[in-house]
Amino acid sequence: MRWSPADTAAIVLVLACTASAPDLPALRAFGNEPFWNVTLSEADGILYSRLGEEPIAFPYQPPSHPGGDATTRSFGPLRDDSGEHQIEIRIAEEDCQDTMADAVHPLRATVTVDGEELTGCARHLDDPAPKSP
Repeated sequence: MRWSPADTAAIVLVLACTASAPDLPALRAFGNEPFWNVTLSEADGILYSRLGEEPIAFPYQPPSHPGGDATTRSFGPLRDDSGEHQIEIRIAEEDCQDTMADAVHPLRATVTVDGEELTGCARHLDDPAPKSP
């Protein structure tokens, strides 16, 4: 059986419309004093860890854009499986200087875990090395 150009175009269009691309590439947010980090990916969920503590896993939820701001993404609030912990993550597209590493990252992060607000930087996992200040 041969497909006509119109049939081929229709199939390509259907596949393109049904493919689901993640809203945001996997990323890592991190901060100093206290040392903490969060990895976020649609495939693996959200994992919060802090130096000296057990990591806490949260389900992935697609981000919202608070106030219609396309440069800021907000995740949560989300609860872990036990219901004991809550996290809310806000990622803004603005340069963030990590003074301990003497590097500039492309994203700023604010993470609230169990009521404690932490601030730091973030970057997509597939981004090249950070810039120098």
